[in-house]
Amino acid sequence: MTSQPETPNVQLGSLNFDDIKDSIISYLKTQETLKDYDYAGSALQVLLDVLAYNTMYYGHYSNMVASEMFLDSAQRVESLISLVKPLGYVVPGKTSARGKAKVRTSGVEGSIIPAYTRFTGYNEAGTPYTFYSIQDYALNLDGEQIVEIVEAKSISREIPLIVDRNNQKGFLFGLDIDISTVTVEVLEDGKNEWRIWSKSDNIETGLDSDSTVYWLERSELGFFVVFGGNVGSSTVVQVGRQIGVNDLVRVTYLKSNGSFANEVGSWKVHGIDNAGETETISLSSGGTNEPNLDMIRFFAPKWFAAQDRAVTVEDCKALLARTGFVGDASDPHSKFNVWGGEEMDPPMYGRVFVSVNEEGTVNTEVAAERALSLLKEKTCVAIIPEFINPSFFDVRVSGALSWDPLGTSLSREQVMGTILQKLSEKYGTTRFENNISTSEISTIINAVEPSAVFSNLSNFSLAISGKVELGPDVAAVGINFGNSLQSSNLTTTEFVVGSKYSVDPDVPSGQHIRLRTTGGGVDGTGRQKLEGYYQNSNNITSRLPGAGLFWPEKGVVRINTGVASEPFDVTCSPMVNSVLKMNQHRVATVSFNLNLVRI
Repeated sequence: MTSQPETPNVQLGSLNFDDIKDSIISYLKTQETLKDYDYAGSALQVLLDVLAYNTMYYGHYSNMVASEMFLDSAQRVESLISLVKPLGYVVPGKTSARGKAKVRTSGVEGSIIPAYTRFTGYNEAGTPYTFYSIQDYALNLDGEQIVEIVEAKSISREIPLIVDRNNQKGFLFGLDIDISTVTVEVLEDGKNEWRIWSKSDNIETGLDSDSTVYWLERSELGFFVVFGGNVGSSTVVQVGRQIGVNDLVRVTYLKSNGSFANEVGSWKVHGIDNAGETETISLSSGGTNEPNLDMIRFFAPKWFAAQDRAVTVEDCKALLARTGFVGDASDPHSKFNVWGGEEMDPPMYGRVFVSVNEEGTVNTEVAAERALSLLKEKTCVAIIPEFINPSFFDVRVSGALSWDPLGTSLSREQVMGTILQKLSEKYGTTRFENNISTSEISTIINAVEPSAVFSNLSNFSLAISGKVELGPDVAAVGINFGNSLQSSNLTTTEFVVGSKYSVDPDVPSGQHIRLRTTGGGVDGTGRQKLEGYYQNSNNITSRLPGAGLFWPEKGVVRINTGVASEPFDVTCSPMVNSVLKMNQHRVATVSFNLNLVRI
């Protein structure tokens, strides 16, 4: 009996060109027919190159196709458009910047600032941009009103829309259309009044053949406006009213300049009789040039799960993200955070809290107003949305890393640069929920050059700083760090003494002081007293009692009235030196002070 040749091991684990070619050669060497060929120098080299190239190309193509089939791994916008369509999520194109202006006129109360009133604004470089109001605004008793305005490089007003009656679709050309500004009006046959139809989502329920709604679908060149219908069978319930043969349709929308129109102000209104000075309430913000793919992957499923409601915290996050609070950031927590009242200390049941991170006080106020308005519209009656201003903290991570220069071909500077880059990818964004773990930091560092750099938890120390902001005669201001802190490590920056001590004849005018704990540990209520101190002319430490209180376990610092006359920083160390949880309204910026110690 003739024995069968043994089947060789075929290596399928690599798509590298050279590895594929070596695998083919290894296989051919097991064949009797081609066993003795010199594969390195023969004409078979060309054939082997073609086979290896074809295998690598097909393997890469198959991997790419498989990746584009799933929301988490898809990289092409076209793939994401298709994947989120069943979720009822429309991928936007450009998004217009929005700002607020107070218009003053000599008009009487109730006079209207009409929709699509034109405004001109300027950025710091003096470049003009055009903005429009997109709704009517009535003047108040003082003949003025705050108007939200939307940037547009062009406006298309009441443009006829050609609708294919067979598939009930019309097309809007251009991905620079801000889809939040689209208005669709229909003049039905036999009627003499244009009627605005509502934009619907795929998840909306209760629609029938009388529902005057439309949908938007994105394509590679623009957006389809889709009207109602069924699947072609009279037994299927129709969803949404169809456009009849003699019905007319018109659309209005704005085309955006995207992020170029951010930070615009100095508004001037046009076309309003007796208009006076226009005040800038907020600079424009929120303009984007393209959709954020990371945000689509993260929030589209959550928005679908919410079914256009805001019942859970995740529902609220998805709602805010869908309406523009994510901006251009690649991090879902960079712009806002939402948490339930049960997470507060003490718990506040029946409430949901939101905090928004926008640059500038005015922008934060505008964003807060928008967020609360959206949540009040979608949350349950029994749930009350509330806004909390963000608190900003600086977290510093210090440590020494063991470094063996013989274990790597990289220089000290290259190793440290790679480490800081990896850490910045994880912690570098100023954001909410920026929780810091020295265990995670150590893991990231040890993966950079495993044979050359080593760290463990004992290598690191954490410090957190927050600023005490003072107003006129503000009593008992302070900071809630939200973490248990060490009772002995509280320090502050220098600041000019306030009215509480400046009346003391022994305290020089304009004296700079610092704060510290008085020592002796916490009392029965878990608190320590704070005192001010400075070095007098005889180099003796002068103590100023009654500066405030410190609750280490709660992470709360309170400064008494009149202690300081200017803002100052408070720095503490966490009780557990391996973790800092920056949750709720706390926004953290993380910096690293690391050294490589040669071993």
